[in-house]
Amino acid sequence: MEGEREEKGEEEKTAEDLLLLGEEYLAEGKSEKAIEVYKEIVKKEPVLPTMAKACNDCGTAYASLEQYEMAIGFFNAALNLKDYLMDEGISACYNLGQVYKIMGDEEKAEQYFKRGDMIKQEHKRRDEEAQRIFSAEEP
Repeated sequence: MEGEREEKGEEEKTAEDLLLLGEEYLAEGKSEKAIEVYKEIVKKEPVLPTMAKACNDCGTAYASLEQYEMAIGFFNAALNLKDYLMDEGISACYNLGQVYKIMGDEEKAEQYFKRGDMIKQEHKRRDEEAQRIFSAEEP
């Protein structure tokens, strides 16, 4: 059974399976392998939430390799798909802020940190509103 799972090639895995594999590689510090997996995800034409997450994670992998221009490209791609990200782009904004800070562009870094904070505050506001609505409905 274990051997069968290992024999299953990347062509047989779904984009979602590959996303988990890419996350494992990132966690292990294997950025080059993670990037290969994220490129394979794109070939599979995944659903947009998977694509958005893959873009953000691929940006993280490139940033860890100090390939900042590539990282910026992928973080921006993730932001273009922000409606499909669970955090609506908060992490992509913070990631962009970190990359620009490393590159010495404090102005752009601050711009993305503020953008991430604004999205975070909007999440908090909506969560509080939902809590009020649900608590008001209880008998």
